[in-house]
Amino acid sequence: MKIFLKYGLVPITLCLSISQQIYAVEGASGRPSTGMQVVPLNAVLPSEEGGILSLVSVYYDGSLNASKQVPIAGQLVGGIDYQLSYNLLNGVFIWKTSPQWTFATSVGVPVQYTNIRSYVNDREKQESATKIGDVMFSPIIANYHINPIMHVLFGVNVYAPTGSYDVNKLSNASQNTWTFVPNMAMTTILPRLKAEITANMGYEFYTKNEATDYKNGEMFRLDLLGLKRFESGLGFGVVGGMIYQTTDDDSRFSDRLDGFKGRSYGVGPILTYEKKLGQDYSLSLSARGVHEFDVKNRPEGTAYQLNLSLQY
Repeated sequence: MKIFLKYGLVPITLCLSISQQIYAVEGASGRPSTGMQVVPLNAVLPSEEGGILSLVSVYYDGSLNASKQVPIAGQLVGGIDYQLSYNLLNGVFIWKTSPQWTFATSVGVPVQYTNIRSYVNDREKQESATKIGDVMFSPIIANYHINPIMHVLFGVNVYAPTGSYDVNKLSNASQNTWTFVPNMAMTTILPRLKAEITANMGYEFYTKNEATDYKNGEMFRLDLLGLKRFESGLGFGVVGGMIYQTTDDDSRFSDRLDGFKGRSYGVGPILTYEKKLGQDYSLSLSARGVHEFDVKNRPEGTAYQLNLSLQY
């Protein structure tokens, strides 16, 4: 278990989805953002009991053509053009470890700024707001260490509709639904190359938004990361992702929108820095940019993520 400490520090976001309210499904996106869910050493929890704190900030700039109808807040609007800043404070408690298993619990609280422009009844409408988003938590995260270089992590991420939501607004930070996401991550460490290959996949189930009588379809997501580390503590790699909606939305707009299934692909670079701070603390910093392509029934744009993690 000590081998991963030699080649990189444990990230703090673990198996949680980095999820923002990107406006198919209602609002045109659902919870995931392309290429944002995977982190370095995603499937390696710390080998000692303790606490972890992280701050994750995601900025997204994207749009969907104004000729495309989008269901949002119980109505159909013409396209979407918006900028979004999603900031998540996440805490993790490592509560049991053994040579082969590590268990943890995590909870995160997001704050989101949204600037959105669309067309409602052929009139341009623009809104901006800063609001608290939906709390996200993982009651049990289980990490199985196959051997010192191969690791698998399992968990179920839960999103509670605790954030700010107003059916008369476009700039909501909450989706007003419970969401359950079975999640698995796999990490393979390549000691001779001082590198890693990591994958993170999940499948998202949504409850109905009772305020709009809209039920999102189910979505599969897969993110991949390859990272090379250097003795200086720096690392450089590539991250990519895909989101694919597997079932139709269920709403009064379903027939008109032909189920409104969506998909997206994205790829971009990632830069990391890692440092031990004395005997009891570890610092990890990463930055990435992911550009989307081959997008259908979702906004298309570029997302940037900054992740600061402290393990103690």
